[in-house]
Amino acid sequence: MKRIVTTIISLLILSACQDSSSGYGERPHGTISIAHLKTLATSDSYTITDDIAIEGYVVANDLFGEFYKSIVICDDSGGIEIAVDTRNTAVQFPISARVVVYCSGLTIGEYGGELTLGAIPAGSYTVDRIAERDFLRYFLVDKESPKAIKPTVTTINEITPAHIGNYIRLNDVTFAEQAGKAWCDVDSTTGEYITTERTVYDRAGKSFTVRTIPECSYRNEKIPAGYGDLCGVVAYFNGNYSLRIVNHQILFD
Repeated sequence: MKRIVTTIISLLILSACQDSSSGYGERPHGTISIAHLKTLATSDSYTITDDIAIEGYVVANDLFGEFYKSIVICDDSGGIEIAVDTRNTAVQFPISARVVVYCSGLTIGEYGGELTLGAIPAGSYTVDRIAERDFLRYFLVDKESPKAIKPTVTTINEITPAHIGNYIRLNDVTFAEQAGKAWCDVDSTTGEYITTERTVYDRAGKSFTVRTIPECSYRNEKIPAGYGDLCGVVAYFNGNYSLRIVNHQILFD
């Protein structure tokens, strides 16, 4: 009998230590929506102690370098950026993969009005990146049941705080006189690419900022002319919205 109990315990330990890419079944007990999770942030740096989880699908990673050491997951209620300390998110958290995040022990950090989920901060930041050694503790990644999330089609005029962190599509927009420029400027002193903001316009002349980081693989490509569509994640900082393009979805003729 003792040998049987020992065997059962060993199997349970082995199961708990499986690669996080293995599949899983029902949603874990205590799963809440991403929108609900955001309401828990009652301070600039709020550490979660309740046994709760969120579940969503990956819409942004570093496949094209657009998000550096972070991913964005979305559910029906919205999306949130998660800070992770790895340079390989496209492999570990592929686009459309289903992800469960066990939130107890993680922190929701607010910076400039936008919320990020990550590790408890050790310094002055409101949130730190989740260490790669802790991925098995906090993440279950199901790569076997991908689901392509469709962006929410919206207009520049319709964007509200509810869109922050969410995956959207802006149709029929133009970069006007900025067409032909590179997505990222070069610092005249260092010669290095820098985070750059461009402006996109709709037919009514309403404008919206598009922000590209220097890690982006197409940073030196030319911005297209004419009208087209953009898909990305809405960012926010101190009263200003911007769009961060994901998966190189620059849908111009």
